Amino acid sequence: MNVTITGENGYISNEIALWLKSKDLEMNIKLISVRSELNISNETDVLIHTAALVHNNENHFQESDYFNINTDLTIRLAQKAKNKGVKHFIFFSTMAVYGLEQGQINSESPLQPKTFYGKSKLAAEQALQAMQDEDFVVSIVRPPMIYGPNCPGNYSLLRKLARKTPIFPNVYNQRSMLFIDNLCEFINQLVINKNSGVFHPQDGTYICTSQMVLEIAKQNKHFILLSKIGGVMLMRTSLKFSLINKIFGSLTYSKDISQYNDNTYQRITFIDAIRITEQGWRKC
Repeated sequence: MNVTITGENGYISNEIALWLKSKDLEMNIKLISVRSELNISNETDVLIHTAALVHNNENHFQESDYFNINTDLTIRLAQKAKNKGVKHFIFFSTMAVYGLEQGQINSESPLQPKTFYGKSKLAAEQALQAMQDEDFVVSIVRPPMIYGPNCPGNYSLLRKLARKTPIFPNVYNQRSMLFIDNLCEFINQLVINKNSGVFHPQDGTYICTSQMVLEIAKQNKHFILLSKIGGVMLMRTSLKFSLINKIFGSLTYSKDISQYNDNTYQRITFIDAIRITEQGWRKC
């Protein structure tokens, strides 16, 4: 099988490439950049599109930039793939298409994106679904926050705090998250099964931010005290700061919309995921 993955320098794309290759030594994996030429060969069976302009950059880009890259470029890529005979197109979308910062997302939740990122991803989803036919299968994946060794994003921030601070707010919240190995196994199964539809993979358990920080500290042999008073004070101000909501608020997918293939993709438990992440992190 020939698999092409966009985002040649991306964290997710490279992890998926390594995982797929480890599962099938005969699988031919090619990483490409979409910045210049949309280089898709006639032999490509599956195209996994991970490249995107992400939400972290919204202060530096205009709405048109997001739609040019996340929507228009995706449509051109998919059309070229379809014309080249690609049978399966896997598109990485986002939880942001729901527009929620707190709450639980289920099968009845409306699609009401609030950010340029979420809006541009939803527009791409809709265009791709219109292109699907019996010879061109479209899979849309809306992962929550992804974490793993050397991952970018909020986990890196929490890790820095967990390794240095002596005290951390004790807040009980629940977040849907997805360990990189579990994501890669989900994609592996999706490639094998060639399923169409919209998918919401997540880890088997919801994650509490304070407990995650505590576990990171333990893995680094650092003692940290969880403060109930600090947690109360933090939550009193949380509504005023979006970043605090993103880290300490509760935002989950309902378990039923994440069901896939008996959930065999959820291979790694929370404790093991933190252990693997910390042991695999580059030494600085």
